[in-house]
Amino acid sequence: MSRIASFVAIGLLASAVSALPSSERWTKRISNNTEMIYSFEDLPHSTDLQWTPCYDRYHCANLEVPLDYAEPDVGTTIVAFIRQKAANSTGQDVIFNPGGPGGSGIEYILSGGGDQLVNFTGGKYDVVSFDPRGVNNSGIALTCFPDNPEARDAYYASLQTSLPSLNEQYYQAVALGQWCMEANNDTFAKYAGTSAVVQDMMHFTELQAALDGVKKPEEAEIWYIGGSYGTVIGHTLAAMYPDRIGRIVVDANVNSEDHYNGLKKTAIEDADDCYGWFFDLCYKAGLEKCAFAGKSGSASDIKKRFDNLLAQLEKAPVVLNDTHIDPLLSRGPQIVTKDRVLTVGFRTLYRPFTEFAYLAKGLAGLEKNNATAWIAVEQELNQPGNPGPFNYTTIAMQEVLTFVTAVDAAGRSPIKNVDDYIKVAGEVERLSVYAGKGYASTNVLITAGLNMTPPKSQRFLGFKKTKTKTPIFFMNPSADPITPIASAKHMLQFFEGSVLLEQNSVGHSVTSGSSLCTLGHLRRYLNNATLPKAGTVCETDTKPLVDSPSLQKRSLPFVPMHLQR
Repeated sequence: MSRIASFVAIGLLASAVSALPSSERWTKRISNNTEMIYSFEDLPHSTDLQWTPCYDRYHCANLEVPLDYAEPDVGTTIVAFIRQKAANSTGQDVIFNPGGPGGSGIEYILSGGGDQLVNFTGGKYDVVSFDPRGVNNSGIALTCFPDNPEARDAYYASLQTSLPSLNEQYYQAVALGQWCMEANNDTFAKYAGTSAVVQDMMHFTELQAALDGVKKPEEAEIWYIGGSYGTVIGHTLAAMYPDRIGRIVVDANVNSEDHYNGLKKTAIEDADDCYGWFFDLCYKAGLEKCAFAGKSGSASDIKKRFDNLLAQLEKAPVVLNDTHIDPLLSRGPQIVTKDRVLTVGFRTLYRPFTEFAYLAKGLAGLEKNNATAWIAVEQELNQPGNPGPFNYTTIAMQEVLTFVTAVDAAGRSPIKNVDDYIKVAGEVERLSVYAGKGYASTNVLITAGLNMTPPKSQRFLGFKKTKTKTPIFFMNPSADPITPIASAKHMLQFFEGSVLLEQNSVGHSVTSGSSLCTLGHLRRYLNNATLPKAGTVCETDTKPLVDSPSLQKRSLPFVPMHLQR
């Protein structure tokens, strides 16, 4: 079961007081390299920042960084960066990371995300994104199948969607983890954790500050906005460098304490509530915009029909055996099971404004024993939006997620044997009727058998009460399928003076809805560090299904956050 996260139009802002006007700073940022390039393979590697025109309207750089800043003799790796200038640029940078671990910031920018980011932050900041260590255009190679992507793809294709027992789930995960450990005995995988990414961002900030003419680049402030896994980066950044924080905005908050302890057990505690939003919005939208509304007289009636459908599928899956079906919809006879429906259903909770209508259409078909309608919906949801120029696969992202999570956990996962897993799986399944089983069989076992320890200089020691130079702005939807608002409240307690804004919406991150209230608070914070009052709740301007067209296509690529091992 895959866990696909919607795009998060957020990033990192690197800023410091500069000795140069903004127009002069921008001129200095353009390198002497004038030949347009269309591949990072054509860019030189450099230990200083050398920007080169790329992809028609951007600038790119391959920054060579130490694998270990405390032990430079270990070697170096490459971190790829891209910049998009804002029309009304003030000379400040927005360095964007799309989450994951494993999301490619460069692919996101080139797929149209940069335009949205510039608008999101008020049209005043230059957007800079990057591929963190192990991701897409950057080193380190993070794979369980070095130099053999065909074997990797074949292995993942062979995995069953759901294993028949908890024991088999556990031992399958352990087998893969031990295989990955053996394959990476002599690689640099242990240098790819979140602390290393934070150090790379700080290094970039200081190099850019020097280019901008800042007198003391080693004191340059860092402004960061991160969503989903990007909040782990943000929380870690604030804990490691509290005196260097100019701004931090964290949206769709992970419980980063649990992340570093190797088990995010409560991540799906809002999932059933998210389904509740679907039932309520479907009823309010009616049959014209929600195909699953049927003749139900209430949201509870729709929930009852949904539960009955799941029970029927558990007892007797709907069979697809139409040999005349469009070959794009089928690779042969298939069955639609309860688990299959919940897998797709869960991913629609991330982007309800564009995907609830697809869920409704598929469910309406299944109620009539129409497997073709459901599979057509699956194919629509799996179509890439604007994929950009790279072929960065979901499997490659999945491997990055596995390694980064394992390096961050550093062997601290409480699941040491199959009995531990069975106990935790039961707790997770009780936490969410609809998402618990799938989450337990995937995310809970991400680090099984893969015990990796980062170097001492990259070992994160945990969170404590911290006062940052500028307080942090926390944001979260009321109901988020994978980063519940309870996680935001938990992390808020570590950062003195920080404030949480709740957006009364469903979806993964506040960007899954549209709210001028939220946007106004965000821009006021960026512009003058003004935080909303504690307890502030923003309403959205539109509602999924009720205010959205019946079916929409995605325009930006998904970023995987929680994927099957």
